[in-house]
Amino acid sequence: MKKILTKGLIAALSLTLLVVSVAGCGTSNSASTAAGGAKKGPTIKIGSKTFTEQLLLGTLLYDYLQGLGYPVENKTGLGEAAVIRPALTSGQIDVYWEYTNTCVTDFMKHDPVFDAKQAYDLVKDWDAKNGLVWLPYAPLNDTYGVVVRPDVAQKYNLKTISDWTNLIKSGTHLKFVSFTEWDEREDGLPRFETAYNTKIPKDDVVEVAMGLNYDALANKKGDLALVFTTEPRIVTDKLVLLKDDKNAFAVYNASPVFRKQTLDAYPDLANDVNKLSAVLDTDTITDLNKQVDVDKKGVEDVSKTFLKSKGLLK
Repeated sequence: MKKILTKGLIAALSLTLLVVSVAGCGTSNSASTAAGGAKKGPTIKIGSKTFTEQLLLGTLLYDYLQGLGYPVENKTGLGEAAVIRPALTSGQIDVYWEYTNTCVTDFMKHDPVFDAKQAYDLVKDWDAKNGLVWLPYAPLNDTYGVVVRPDVAQKYNLKTISDWTNLIKSGTHLKFVSFTEWDEREDGLPRFETAYNTKIPKDDVVEVAMGLNYDALANKKGDLALVFTTEPRIVTDKLVLLKDDKNAFAVYNASPVFRKQTLDAYPDLANDVNKLSAVLDTDTITDLNKQVDVDKKGVEDVSKTFLKSKGLLK
């Protein structure tokens, strides 16, 4: 606090300015921008789940908003859905990245949705009554996918899943590495075969434990494999991710989910965050995952390097 001068008019003016300043600070929860770009308002507590991709998404948001002058607190790695969702609804955190179909199936107890916009609109409307706002989702889609060894993809000119299923229909036999868990899920193999109007011959299926699918391809025990679309080994093993052109897999686009009162406090916050979401597609997050899990770089270093490369951080 500034010292109050003792001479007449100057003292009165100083007191008046002090009263105006204090009154201005207490009349609103909305944000303002101070000199130097720092924004005045409530601290934005940013959470995340505990796995690499979530730590990256949370850290990217934290570093990005901090660079823009928002007051932020890093609470990444807080816990999985059973922990972090209540933390958001209770106000312990103000935002975290969630996947559309995680909300659809886990929170809403709804059947999986296979169209990106439909899934987003469903969760956005449903969560509005909970005082939560789903900002536009990032292009990244962390879902199931089918990859092919590069030599097989080249030999058969495989680019889409339809290219492969057309080979099945023509009588060509390729070994497909799968998981028992997926084969038995209603939205797994049954949904897949319905969407592509095909039946994978049982003799062509190689069942492995989850996590051994890449080793099976590397050892040429399989030609194609079921994977999660943002896993680093897709990059390191130079596998070809086939386009799911019939939308057989449920969509798991990541979206920043905010408490409404946090967005209300910062009129520019939504537009700022949308600029970050727009540059996070599936290939990008897969590469960032690789830098952390394979190249053993720190999440913070990967985050800041990426943001600077996109002009989102100075």
